[in-house]
Order: sequence, then C-alpha cells, then structure tokens
Amino acid sequence: MATTERDRAADELVARRESLRDAALARLEVTAVAPRSSGDRGTREALSRCRVDLAAHIDALAAALHATGAEQLREYCAFTAVFLEALGVPRRSLGAALDALSESIGEQLDPALSALAQDTLAAGRERLCASPLVTPAALAAIPEAPRAASEAASAAEAIELSAARIAPMSVALSYMRRPEDALAAGAQRGRCLDDARRHLAQLAAAVDQGSPELFSAYAAWAQSLLVQHGLDPAELVGYLDALGDVLALTLPEHLAERPRQCLAAALDRLTAVHAEAPSFVRPEAPLGAVACGYLDALLARDRRRAVRVIREAIDAGMPVKDIYAHVLQPCQYEVGRRWQLRQLSIAGEHYCTAVTQMILSQLYPLVVNTDRAGLRLVATAVDGNLHEIGARFVADFFEMAGWDTFYLGASTPAEHVIEEVVHRKADVLAISAALGDQLASVREVITATRRDDRCRHVVILVGGRPFCVVHDLWRQLGADGSALSAEEAVRTADQILAARSA
Repeated sequence: MATTERDRAADELVARRESLRDAALARLEVTAVAPRSSGDRGTREALSRCRVDLAAHIDALAAALHATGAEQLREYCAFTAVFLEALGVPRRSLGAALDALSESIGEQLDPALSALAQDTLAAGRERLCASPLVTPAALAAIPEAPRAASEAASAAEAIELSAARIAPMSVALSYMRRPEDALAAGAQRGRCLDDARRHLAQLAAAVDQGSPELFSAYAAWAQSLLVQHGLDPAELVGYLDALGDVLALTLPEHLAERPRQCLAAALDRLTAVHAEAPSFVRPEAPLGAVACGYLDALLARDRRRAVRVIREAIDAGMPVKDIYAHVLQPCQYEVGRRWQLRQLSIAGEHYCTAVTQMILSQLYPLVVNTDRAGLRLVATAVDGNLHEIGARFVADFFEMAGWDTFYLGASTPAEHVIEEVVHRKADVLAISAALGDQLASVREVITATRRDDRCRHVVILVGGRPFCVVHDLWRQLGADGSALSAEEAVRTADQILAARSA
C-alpha cells in the first residue's frame, strides 16, 4: 500500500508542478529570498532560475517517491547544494526553497499524500546540515575559477586551466540530475571524479586538434569500458550532457562553442543506433581458417591450443609475414572489437593480448631476415601509451623487411626516444598513440626530433587509433606519414625514403 501511495503522491506532484512552483516562488518573494521586482534584467534572470530550480526540485521529489524515496532525494539535495554553491548561491537559499515548497505541498495535496511528500522532502532538507555535504571531499568543495582561464588563448587551454573546477562541478551536476547514479557509485565516487578528469583531457585534445570525431571515438571507447565495470551506459551520456552545461557556465562565451560541438557529436554517437561492425576474422579471408582457429582458442582461454594453431601453420610452410598479417593482427583487432561490443571482458582482452605477445616472442627468431636492407628503425609507444602491441607489430614487420629495428616498448619519455634515435642512427622513427590525450606527447617527440640537428634526416611515422579516426592528423602534428597497418608502415617508409633520394 505504501508504494501505491508514494506513486500517487508523485503523480500529484507532477500534475501540480506549475501551481506548486508558483506558490513556492511567491513565498520566497515575500521572504526576500527571491527578488520582489522583475524590473531589471538581473532580477528577471534570478526569477527565471528560481522557477527552473523549483521545477527541478519537484521533479526530483516525484522521482524519489517513485523510486527509493528519501535516500535518493537526500543525494539530490546534497549535490544540488554543492553545484549551487559553486555558482555562488548559498546553501540557505536552497533550504529556503525547499521549505517554501514543503508549505505549498501542504496546502495543495491531499493530507495523506502531502505527508508522504513532506516527510521525504524533510529528509532531503535535513541533509543540507551534513558536513561535508558529499564525499569524497574533492566533490564537496569546488574550487574557484582561475583568473587565467578568462585570458586563455584557446578553448583547449581554458579547459586545461579550469579542469580542477570543471571536473567536480560537472560530476555534481550529473549526480544532481541523476541521484540514482550517486547512490549506485557509493564509495567509488572518487573514481568517477578521476574519470571526469580523463574525459576533460580527451576533450581538450580533440578541441586542440579541431576534431569532434576524435572525442566521439574516445567517448564510445569510454562507454564500453565503463559498462565493463557494471555502470549504466546512460550514465556517461548524462555526464557529458552535464559537462556541456558546465562548460557554458565556466568558459568565456567565445571559447565554449567548440568544446560543446565536440560534446554534441559524442552524444549523437552514443545515443544513435549503429549497425554492428563486421568481424575482422572471416573464413574466406587469406589464412581465414587459421585465423578462425586461433581466435577460437583465444576466446576459449586455451593458450596451448592457440600456440599449436600457429606452430602447425609454420610447420605447413606458411610464411611468418603472412601469419602476422592475416592471423595475429586481424585477431588482435577482433579482440578489440569484441571488447568494444561488450562481448569480451577486460580480463578476457588482457588474456588474449598476453597470449599474442607471447607468440610474437616465440616467432621472433623466424622474423629476422638474413638479407639486410642497411636501414634502421626505432619504434615506440609514446609516453602515456601502455598499449604496446601495435608498435611491436610495426617493429617486427620492418625486421622482416631486412631493417635493423630497436623496439623501445610502452610509455617511453620523449628525451629517451631521442637518445635512442641518435644512438642507433635511425632512418625512421615510428611512434604509436592509443588515445587523444597522448597526442601532446606525440607532438613533443616530433618537435624535439625536428629541432635536433642530429635527427634532421629521420623520417617520422605515426600510428594508432587517433590516426585511424582522423586521417590527416599525422600532417597536423608534423609527421612524415601514417599507416593503418604494420605492413603498410613499411611501404610508406620505403616510399618516403625513395622520394627523398630521387
């Protein structure tokens, strides 16, 4: 019976939203909490915001009655207070608005329904006395806007300067709009704040490159990752929507438009219905039967069978280069695709990648070409990039082409890359990046290489997911070329070197 009465109370609140809002606003005007006159622009804006806030309070109360009741509204009130305080609205103003709303509910609703609504509202009102309002502490006290942000030369710079304010503010607004997410996050709210900082870093990188599609691709990847951790896919959509509103409030007007365009494109992608991308592993493809057998072994977590599939292919006389190109590489792409579609867990993806890395090590003695080309390659995953297998594929393909290769592994700082390029007398430097926020490190390596007189002759190739998303990104960063596969990287390097010597 109680659930039915809560639903009835919620429905009554929604039905009477406008009259409850106007009655509460009238009370606030009388007590001077809201302006009494609407004769100037500032007063009109304050009145308009007050109306919007009161309508939001009513909707939040109705949603709480439909759901878990008091606990959800307590979270709503807490995060609303945090967000409004960041805008300079004191907590007492929110308390007065809730009190005025409670009195209006008492006048307009049936006594039994009114009591349910008022009891739930009182629990939310009581939460405003808590200290801190929310946890972790980084969400409870949002920093002031840095003065330098208003003087930023670009939107990307403004985001970076204001990130310490924008991140908690956007999380607070997101939780204010979806308090059920705050309840579900529990002690993991600090992780949500860390995610917000990462989202901002990726957004700043996309804005800096003028590439909304770069952030859209990241958002799709991030949503898959969050779902793997058990989160509702709609949570990231709600967060990005809140982030757009926070950017409009915190960034100078002339700098806010481009970031919001990136967010709009990402939201379109996350909410659109997409056809499932085709598999990278197909029986009719070259060595398709071998690739299907290897993939089946990986997905079954059968390392011994996976190794046996590759050994049998080698024993049958299949060239190592073809096994790389038509078995290992497409299977690794397919593992990533299945993870993206949530058909494979993070642990499963890590297992499959580890098996492929082990097999690459076992095949390396067969990779070395006795016919040497007299050319040298340094390959690395840029600082911050822990996904090293792509760069490893590139290094091995160059080795098979007769190059002397020096593979530096994951997350190598720029200064160490330059040292190796000089020490090894490299002809080509291959740089791999996995995410947009690593592009600054890519640019750093490229710039340092160009400035060093000892490296003026070095051909710079870049690759990785950002360069697949934005096809001329390599040119924007100052590289000499890019490639969509390891095999193509060798051809690209040969073409550039041939053109230089012509």
